[in-house]
Amino acid sequence: MDDERIIQLFFARDELALSALKEKYGGICRRIALNITRSLPDAEEVLSDAYLGVWRSIPPNRPDPLLSYVAKIVRNLACKKIRYIDAGKRKGNALPLSELEECLPSAGGTEAEFAAKELVRLLNAFLDGLDRETRIAFVRRYYYCDPVKDIASALHMRAHTLTVRLSRTREKLAQFLQKEGITI
Repeated sequence: MDDERIIQLFFARDELALSALKEKYGGICRRIALNITRSLPDAEEVLSDAYLGVWRSIPPNRPDPLLSYVAKIVRNLACKKIRYIDAGKRKGNALPLSELEECLPSAGGTEAEFAAKELVRLLNAFLDGLDRETRIAFVRRYYYCDPVKDIASALHMRAHTLTVRLSRTREKLAQFLQKEGITI
């Protein structure tokens, strides 16, 4: 079923919309949730919450593309779940995003929302300047939290080579953001 038809089912409040959504995008959503939570029960809980969130937000939203919209909800809920699980613990964050901490500014301040939108704009500009393979690796690692070995396999390279490439890309990102006036 195509995305527009699934969205029409949501607008009609037809429960078939959830079935169609799960059938079409359930696999990728499960992978995102598992990559982040690293636990099947936690991933299943995230997926249930995500499907409920999609049900509640369509309508009024009419996402285009649907996959990006659903993936963002799953990703955000999975990250929230990890923060909840790790709350109060003295261990480091297991998410690949911790690798980006040294090249991204810390959140906070009164202009945080504006700063976040500006950071998104700059990240998109940075990603547009990367070659296709590096951009795919960066997004898969830091947005979808895919394991390095899976990304390396998909890109037909050694895991160590990918790790070095990602490290260099993070360095370039830090330099790019500094040139744009972002204090790290």
